[in-house]
Amino acid sequence: PLSARYCIRDHTIGSESHRPLFIPANTIIAVNAYVLHQRAEFWPRPLAFDYTRWIRDPVTGHKSKLAYPFCYLPFAAGQRTCIGQNFALLEAKVKLAMLLKRCRFELEPGQIVTPNVGITMRPKYSLRARISKR
Repeated sequence: PLSARYCIRDHTIGSESHRPLFIPANTIIAVNAYVLHQRAEFWPRPLAFDYTRWIRDPVTGHKSKLAYPFCYLPFAAGQRTCIGQNFALLEAKVKLAMLLKRCRFELEPGQIVTPNVGITMRPKYSLRARISKR
């Protein structure tokens, strides 16, 4: 999960009171979303899978607020947001719901899950699971 942009002119990010950062023209700026998504400054227990981060507020129904607006970028952000984001999320929800309705999944115990990070992320080694019909 890497997003890169090319700076076409000199640019300064921030203000005098917030330690401005000068970026000269012809600089490539890369954001590694995998590293960003595991920063302890933004996420309590950043290495743990915590689905509660994404649960809507039970009273208002609003999406959860992130500690910082751009601390979670699975589809990039701003003008360069992935045009397939809404379709991908909807497709994933539908497929997951269909699988969970029909099957029971259980990882074999004792496995160590090691991520293999590249353009996308997947397990470095195979995962053994038991899948049974509901």
